[in-house]
Amino acid sequence: MGHEAHHHEDKLKLGFFASPLHQHQPSAPAHEVDPSADLGRPEKTQHHGSVDSDPEASLPEFENMDESLHDNPAFHRHAEATTHELFYDLFFVANLTTFTSMLEINDRHSLTGYVGFFSLLWLTWYQVSLYDVRFSSDSVFERCAKAIHFGCMVGFAVIGPQWKPGQDIADYKIYKAFGLMLMVSRLTLFCQYGVTLCFTKKYKKTIVPLSMVMAWTLLAAALYGALTPTFPKTLFDAQGYEVAQKSNVYIAWYVIAISETILTVTVSCVWRIISFKGTHMVQRMSLLTLIILGEGIIVICKSISKIVKNEYLWTLAVVGQIVAAVCIIYFLYMLYFDRLQEDHFGSIKQQIWSFLHFPLHITLVLVLQGVSLLIIWRQAVEALNSLYASWAPALTWLEFGGTVDPETYFGTYMSNIGENNVTAGMAFADYLNATCYAQVYDYIPKGVDASKEIKTVASAWTDIQQGLDNYLADDTNTTASTQLATGINAMTSAAYKTLFDTFSVTVAKSKSKKVAAGEKEVPDLYKTQMQYYKIFDLILSYTFIAGGLALILTATLGFLSLPKHQRRAGNIVRLAITAAAGLGLALVSLIRYSETHMYDYLGSSWMIPTICLTLFFCVVVDHAQKPKKKAH
Repeated sequence: MGHEAHHHEDKLKLGFFASPLHQHQPSAPAHEVDPSADLGRPEKTQHHGSVDSDPEASLPEFENMDESLHDNPAFHRHAEATTHELFYDLFFVANLTTFTSMLEINDRHSLTGYVGFFSLLWLTWYQVSLYDVRFSSDSVFERCAKAIHFGCMVGFAVIGPQWKPGQDIADYKIYKAFGLMLMVSRLTLFCQYGVTLCFTKKYKKTIVPLSMVMAWTLLAAALYGALTPTFPKTLFDAQGYEVAQKSNVYIAWYVIAISETILTVTVSCVWRIISFKGTHMVQRMSLLTLIILGEGIIVICKSISKIVKNEYLWTLAVVGQIVAAVCIIYFLYMLYFDRLQEDHFGSIKQQIWSFLHFPLHITLVLVLQGVSLLIIWRQAVEALNSLYASWAPALTWLEFGGTVDPETYFGTYMSNIGENNVTAGMAFADYLNATCYAQVYDYIPKGVDASKEIKTVASAWTDIQQGLDNYLADDTNTTASTQLATGINAMTSAAYKTLFDTFSVTVAKSKSKKVAAGEKEVPDLYKTQMQYYKIFDLILSYTFIAGGLALILTATLGFLSLPKHQRRAGNIVRLAITAAAGLGLALVSLIRYSETHMYDYLGSSWMIPTICLTLFFCVVVDHAQKPKKKAH
C-alpha cells in the first residue's frame, strides 16, 4: 500500500516547496496545500486507492490521529529509500572506489589519511541522510538542494588525488576549496532544516529541536569557512620555487564533523518528535553496508587482475587466498544481515545503532582493503621464492669462491667458460641477468615503468663481471670483492623492486637524509626487503585489528537491535562469543612484536585463512541450535 501512495504522489504537480508533513488531501497540488489547514483534522477516511488507504505503519505511534490535540506533527515517511537517496549513494560509492584505487596504504601516514578521508566522506553522507529519512519531500527546492549535495560529493573526488594530510605541501589551494565545499554542504542543510521548521512551526514541540539542529549546522558551516584562511599561504624561495609547508588545520575538520553529528543525533534522542521512528533509517544503513561490501569485492577483483596481468601460474596457495577472501566477504554479509531487525527497536537505541555504523564501515573498508593486499603479498612471496630458487645455485657456487665446477650448481649454462673468451665473471653475470629477465622483466605488464631498474641491471652486469674476474684472479683484492657485492646487490634489489612495482606496491618516500651531491646510493637487497616487509607488517596489523573490531561492532549492533522477546540467554551468549572472537582476532596483530614469528607468519599462507576461519566460526555459532528432544 505504501508503494501505491508513493506512486500517487509522483503524479502530483511539482511545487517550489513541499511540506514534509503527511498530506491528508493528496489530490491537491503539493504547492497549494496549506500545511496548517488540514493537520488538525482527525484522520478517519479509508478510501481505497488513495494515500489514506495506507495502513499508516509509517505514521507516529499514537492511536488518535488528531495531531493538534497531541501537538505531534505526522511527518511523511517513506517505506523505502527514494531514488534521490539511491542516486546520492552512487556518488558515495564512486568517491570511495576512486579514492581507494588512487591512495596506496604503505605507511602510517597514508593509513591515517585514508581513514580521515573516509570519515569526512561518511559523516557528510550521514548528515544528509539524517535529514532525508525524516524530512525530505519532493519539490523544486529539494531537488536544487540535492544538486548542491551532489556537487559537494564531486568535491571529494577533486581533492582525493591530492589528499596528503600531515605531509609537507607547497600549495594548499585545493584544501581551502574543500573547506569551502564543506561549508556549502552545511549551509544547504541549514536551509533545508529551515524550510522544515517553517512547515512545522505550528507544532511547538518541533521548534526547539529543529532550531538546535539548525544552530549546530550553521555553526559547523561557519567553522569550516573560518578555517579556510588558516591554511598556509604559498611561499617561494630565492629561486622562485614553491616551499613545501606542513599544516594540521585539517584535524579540525574531523572534530567539527564528528561533533555536529553527535549533537544532531543527541537532539533527536532527547526530542523524540524528530527521531528516526517510522523512517527507513535501518534500510539506509544496511544499503550503505552492502555498498561497502561491494567495494570490497571490487578491490579483491582488482588484486586478482594484477596477478593475471603478470602471467603468473595459479598456485594452490594463491587460489586458497582468493577463495578465503571471497568467503570473508560472504561471512561478513551473513553476520550483519542475519541480525538485521527491520522493526523499530527503540528511538535512542536505533539512533545509537545507526551512528555505530561509522566505525563499522571504517573497519569493513580497512579489513577488505587489507585482505586484497594480502592476496598480492601471497603471490609476491610465491614469485620471490621462485626467484631465490633460481639465484641460489649461482650464489652457492660463489660461496665456494668459484673453486668448484660451476656445472655442479647451475648445469651447462657456464660450460663454455674459457671458450670464445668467455670468463667466469661474464658467465656468472649472464646467468643472474638471464634469471632476472626470465622471472621478472619478460613479464612486465603495461603501465609499469621499469626503465630505471633495467638500466640498473645492465650497469650491475658490468660490476659483477669485472668484480668476479678480478676477485678470482686475486682473492685479496677488496676493491674487486666490493664491486662484485655491489653489482649483485644492485641487480637483485632492482628485480625485487620491479616485482612489487608490477603489483602496484611502492615504498613510501623516505624523509631521511638525502645522498650528498656527487655520491651514488649503493643498493642493498636486505634494505629493500625490509622496506616491503614494513609495508606488509602494517597491512597485517591493521587488517587483523579492523577484522576484530568489525566482529565486535557487529555483535554490538546485533545486541542493540534485539527485540525484548529475543533477549534470551542463548542469543546474548552468541553475541558475546562473536565479540570474544573479534577480540582474539585483533590480538593476532601483536605478533609483530616478535620479529621471528612475524616473518614466519608473513611467509606463510595462513593470514587470510585465519580471518576466514574466525568469521566462519562466528557464523556457525550464530546459527547453532540446541538439539530438540525427541517426543516419546
